[in-house]
Amino acid sequence: MRSFPYRTVFSSLALLYLLAYFCRVSLPVIASELASELGLSGAQLGTVSSALFLCFALAQVPVGLALDRLGPRALLPVLALVGAGGSLLFALADCFEALVLARGLQGLGTAAVLMGALKVYAARFPPSRFATLSGLQVSIGNLGNLLATAPLAWAATAFGWRPAFLLVALLTLAAGVLVWRILPPEAPSQGRDAAGPMLAGLKELGASAEFRRLALLAFFWYGSYMAVQGLWGGPLLMQGMGLERQTCGLLLSLTATGFILGCPLWGSLSDRLSVSRRSLLLSGQLGLAGCVLFLAALAPRLAVPVLYPLFFFLGFFVSSGPLLYGEAKDLAGARRSATAMASLNFFVMIGAALTQQCMGVLVDALGGAGRIEALQWAFVLPACGLLVACFLCRSAPRTRKSFEEVSP
Repeated sequence: MRSFPYRTVFSSLALLYLLAYFCRVSLPVIASELASELGLSGAQLGTVSSALFLCFALAQVPVGLALDRLGPRALLPVLALVGAGGSLLFALADCFEALVLARGLQGLGTAAVLMGALKVYAARFPPSRFATLSGLQVSIGNLGNLLATAPLAWAATAFGWRPAFLLVALLTLAAGVLVWRILPPEAPSQGRDAAGPMLAGLKELGASAEFRRLALLAFFWYGSYMAVQGLWGGPLLMQGMGLERQTCGLLLSLTATGFILGCPLWGSLSDRLSVSRRSLLLSGQLGLAGCVLFLAALAPRLAVPVLYPLFFFLGFFVSSGPLLYGEAKDLAGARRSATAMASLNFFVMIGAALTQQCMGVLVDALGGAGRIEALQWAFVLPACGLLVACFLCRSAPRTRKSFEEVSP
């Protein structure tokens, strides 16, 4: 019998996630071009950005159910085709509505990438490697984050932003075909065995106070990150602080670098040290909140040499967030792991969508993106929410039993 191709499977899933992450965080360095070329307001920019996250979030529970029932090999290539279509439409868009639709298709097309990979790791790889593999998956995927900063800024200056998204469409389609060809088919029994308890698992997740606390933390974790990396970091640095696009791209690339280097470190510490995963998670989230508040409070007075380490450590602290998926997996048990992780991912992505949209409305209400004070106050919103979520998770009693251990 052929051995399971661990390395090739991991590589193909990481490649698809890299392309998905590029789409997710590609707006900051081209936001000024989109606004000027298509006449977009701050609220409209927030809507364009949040459309991807909103569609992604709304797809998470159906995606979790489909992954448990059909398996990643059946689902990932089909959604890759949808995502490729979204990138193509984005490259050709000539109005606000087309941009929103394109971002929505990108969100739907990438909705199963991370959860599909985590499902494969939970089912096919040794359990002791789950946190390390999930951290590596996110770390390698964040190379797409890195490509969406300084390299995209250079490409947009040299060739315009549209050719970059035409290339992303082609690569996404190719990556979907690669995943279909290289990922082994699911065993027939897996889908049938998973189908029975899915709806019961969703009900139990919704009734769990522990899961709701994790969901709130997930909401503000990713909302805080995408406030900087997903959209508003670019306007803060370029319009608010007067920095050039290349400098903005470099700073955002440092955030991506911190994320890339941090993900495997947090995962490895979780797998190997006696310190609890929850303690590691909360220490990282408090560091993230501190970085965002520091940036919001002192942005007009921060010199560029100070911004370099600040943006790096912001990304490093963000990279503790994937530990949330291990918490959700342990809470739900192996049979419902994909449903639990996808349900948590709903709150991750809805946090990014609503945070960016609310920040856009607040920025417009306070005078627009040209006023740095408006941008400063907007960044306070997700950071304070994250502090509240950390307090609730830290002070709450925890249960060690998963749903599998208490369910008939």
